[in-house]
Amino acid sequence: MNPAESIPCELDEDGLLVRAACQGDSGAFDALVQRHADRLLRMVRSLTHSREDAEDVTQEAFTSAFFKLDSFAGRSSFFTWLYRIALNKAISRRRLRRMETTHDGRTLDAAPPPTDSQPSAETLVQRDEEIAKLRLAINRLEPDRQSVLVLRDVDGKDYCDIADILNIPIGTVRSRLHRARCDLKQILDADVSAFKGGANK
Repeated sequence: MNPAESIPCELDEDGLLVRAACQGDSGAFDALVQRHADRLLRMVRSLTHSREDAEDVTQEAFTSAFFKLDSFAGRSSFFTWLYRIALNKAISRRRLRRMETTHDGRTLDAAPPPTDSQPSAETLVQRDEEIAKLRLAINRLEPDRQSVLVLRDVDGKDYCDIADILNIPIGTVRSRLHRARCDLKQILDADVSAFKGGANK
């Protein structure tokens, strides 16, 4: 890799590690992985809803980042740049999952996560069913809208961070989020209506 000359002169610790890695210091990139792997894995997990997929996406993101490291311009934090790579890979993986979707829209990775507390079997089952329904509905959103919704309502990112991660204007973030929430409500309402219609037959 060529030295990243476009990185600003005033570098934070990540920036210094990026520069060193671009100059051939493999240990510097290992340090970047150690600094950010756990955080990235947690965030990707919220996108993929699968530990195995999250681990694969995280590994792919770091591999891609390594080979693209000289393109890091320092206009955002290294983690933001890395997360954007991981997000794109997660979206690509979700698109592949959609090709494996069954006729009723259920994806292969839609199993609800384990819960820490179990107040009662009935409550636990109901909670898991609601989580599963919500995840199924989110998986049926358009990828662009899904990404904004997950970043905002799952990861809790603010509008500026989302705009930075997705490289879109804040106004686009707001409009996509609004449409995503409207679409999600329509999907959930349609599912409820379909369930009631089937139950009445």
